[in-house]
Amino acid sequence: MFIREIEDAIACPDGSSSLQSFVTDFVQNVFLGHVHYQVSTSIGAATKGFDALRHVVDHKTQKELNVPRPLLTSTVTVDKNIQELRELMLDLPDYADQFLNMICNILKEYRDTCNSAYREIVQYDSDERRIISAMWAKDDDISRFLRSLPSWRMLQPSEGQEISTECSEEEIKALNSKEALILISNLTSSEAMIPQQEIITDITQMRTIANVHESLEWFAGRMKQFSTYLYARSGVTGLHARSGTGPDLTEYPPVSEKTLSSLKMLVKDFQDLAEVCLLLLHLEVRVHCFYFLLPVAKQSNYAGPIDDLDPDSNVLKLNKDLTGMEEVLQQSLQPKKFRYIFESLGFLVASILMNSIHYLKKINENGIKKMCRNLFAIQQNLTNITMSREPDLDHARQYYELLYINPDDVLSSVAEKGCQFTYQEYSELIKLHHRSHPGQAANMLEKRMQRLKEIIQRGINGHQDED
Repeated sequence: MFIREIEDAIACPDGSSSLQSFVTDFVQNVFLGHVHYQVSTSIGAATKGFDALRHVVDHKTQKELNVPRPLLTSTVTVDKNIQELRELMLDLPDYADQFLNMICNILKEYRDTCNSAYREIVQYDSDERRIISAMWAKDDDISRFLRSLPSWRMLQPSEGQEISTECSEEEIKALNSKEALILISNLTSSEAMIPQQEIITDITQMRTIANVHESLEWFAGRMKQFSTYLYARSGVTGLHARSGTGPDLTEYPPVSEKTLSSLKMLVKDFQDLAEVCLLLLHLEVRVHCFYFLLPVAKQSNYAGPIDDLDPDSNVLKLNKDLTGMEEVLQQSLQPKKFRYIFESLGFLVASILMNSIHYLKKINENGIKKMCRNLFAIQQNLTNITMSREPDLDHARQYYELLYINPDDVLSSVAEKGCQFTYQEYSELIKLHHRSHPGQAANMLEKRMQRLKEIIQRGINGHQDED
């Protein structure tokens, strides 16, 4: 505008003055290089070096950004530099493509930095083998299944309200229980324990992953909004220009279709990594439950002569581990995401310990008390974390308490009152009782198993008649 006014004043044709040539030459040969250098230096200082992705902004900056949880300093620095380039796109529209190309290059480098930091956390040896939760978070089938569950879909802004009104609490619980069953089938299929190197033992790394999630989700949202303001030279006008809403930004100049497409792909990459981080945390907490609870049945003695008043040492370790994860994740994740990490853990723990009954060689009254103490100790801890009673652990405790009762009385109760547990669960209970009382007649187990089948079948037929 200024150059045009000068050209009009001296009666010079538009764009042919020496001033125009000077400014064009300056922008192309000096200014663009200077901007690139400044941006690269600023971002390099924030993203290079050891622990660059562990530093978060201070509380004052967090408040200014109006975000509920800490963001990585590097993410905020990258966003600030991109904002400056966005302003230059408006100030120098003839060079919008060059500035947008700079933005895409910045995004590519930062995406690679974040991916590299993520890999450093989830890989545990020179063969680049990944921890269990990381393999599952990237597995297409498992990831697709987890994203189909109500607990995940309720995190999505467009779906959360719809699901909360469409699904009852019982339906959501039933759907989420499928997840626990898949994890159990994957992690209890062999006699081997989970190796320590296949879980995250350093809780500060879980904080880092949570920070990366919150930061990249926020950043991807801002970049996605920016992309809606842009339009290709051959395309339709951008969202901002169509609606006339948004920040005090006039219409962005048209840009290269190829560069705009690249920007949108990069935004998706950031959103994908943010989601993978949240899935990983969700899975990691559950793998920790298996890591500590599988040895509870496989390695501990439940037929000892002394009534041990303490829960199993691995249960105490799990409780300490869960409390540590609660502390770092509560500070790092928004409440709804924190709930996503810890909700339905009670069902999983109950399922692990009930499913582990077949590992017990034998059990006496002292052992039954010990298993019930295990369940109660975990229930108390989870209740403090989730602020929920965790009734699934009551259910598991009632299951083990059936071992106080003679199997024939258990079967009579099932015949009279109906099933509280599955056929498989009753079956394992009777087998453990038989292993624990070797003096019984050899055919007693077979008779009881046959009676159990008949009772269960009568119950099924009875329900069908009612229908």
